[in-house]
Amino acid sequence: MPQPQIVRSSLSTQIREHLMQQILSGTLRPGDRLVELRIAAELNTSQAPVREAVRELEAIGLVETRHNKGARVRVISDDEIREIYDVRAQLEAYASECVVLSGVDLTAKLKKQIRGMHGAALASDSLLFSKHNTRFHRIILESAGNATLLSMWEGLNVRSRTSLNVLRHSTDLLRVTESHRILVETLASGDPKAARDAAKEHVLENKP
Repeated sequence: MPQPQIVRSSLSTQIREHLMQQILSGTLRPGDRLVELRIAAELNTSQAPVREAVRELEAIGLVETRHNKGARVRVISDDEIREIYDVRAQLEAYASECVVLSGVDLTAKLKKQIRGMHGAALASDSLLFSKHNTRFHRIILESAGNATLLSMWEGLNVRSRTSLNVLRHSTDLLRVTESHRILVETLASGDPKAARDAAKEHVLENKP
């Protein structure tokens, strides 16, 4: 089996993404230990960037470290994911309202992510689908012009929780892809209430 290739620049970020993909794909399962020396040997790097990557994964809730037991992949319940979707619905509803009031046109950017989701759905690539899906929503949050709102949204670790939701449940990726189109339409409509309601409904419809 070929060894994963790690680019030397931003090593901890590269390693974090590698480990995250293993966790989200199920290669690393809840409860599995993350042994820094072993990971460093597998990736042909030093232990320091691995330690930093593990800390970053702990910060976003995918890993937990216990005294004298080291780091392990954290067990994330469906209840936790559902609670996060409930909060997301409120944040994204407000962000969508802000975008409409600002008058910024996100149509081209958002449709590009929908095309990415559609291609990933056809290929049954859940991880790639989740990346485009998260990017779609991040564009809206970033365009709302509210740094505190964006920080709160990012604190929910939307990417990892969205990926877990898609991978755990029998999700019709093409249906979810199409459900994003109404968001694009309402954001372009000039009606802030319609955009707010559509964003909230969209998130809650896709809650596990």
